[in-house]
Amino acid sequence: MSVRKTLEDWVRQGRRVVHEADAKALLSDIGVPIPVRDPAEGKVVVKLCHDDFPHKSDHGLVRLGLAPADAAGVADEMMARVPGGVPLIEAMEQDAHVEWIVGCKIDATFGPIVLAGPGGVLVELLDAGEIRLAPATPETALDMLDQGAGARLLAGMRGAPAADRAGLADLISRISVFFAQNADLISEIELNPVMVRADGKGLIAADALIILRDAAET
Repeated sequence: MSVRKTLEDWVRQGRRVVHEADAKALLSDIGVPIPVRDPAEGKVVVKLCHDDFPHKSDHGLVRLGLAPADAAGVADEMMARVPGGVPLIEAMEQDAHVEWIVGCKIDATFGPIVLAGPGGVLVELLDAGEIRLAPATPETALDMLDQGAGARLLAGMRGAPAADRAGLADLISRISVFFAQNADLISEIELNPVMVRADGKGLIAADALIILRDAAET
């Protein structure tokens, strides 16, 4: 099934908030890098995904740094508390140097826009996001990364290596194009955090959320 057809089906079903597992599966089809599912070794993250609980941490539905052998039991315990949830077991990113947020939404004046800036806990602390019209070219995305406090973080501070700006710019552009093409169906996309590795090493979208338009709006 095509990405567009999947979105149309979700809207017809009355979904508004698309939980992380489904959002990541869809976005991976357009080239968004996501963590390895069900790894056999290394530390893992266990999450329980449900459309009614988009902020999983607030409800105790995220556990970090587990051994793979313990993951299934933790997932079972979460499912017992939240029936209908979808368990998600992923490799825990160990090599990221910077956390970023990449998002898209409909602005009342300008239409589809894309935002990118320092993510994770730094979103509210720094409030350093850059905004451009969507779709944004890779060149426009690079310009976003050259602005403000975010640029200093990506360049590497206190001896830290420079982050993968090219990979991040590609992601920003890719998401903005996808959103602009489907803004009649999608109200908002948020990737936060995007775990950005050292220059040339790529990145991983550690969390993803899609908010759909109401069927009456499409």
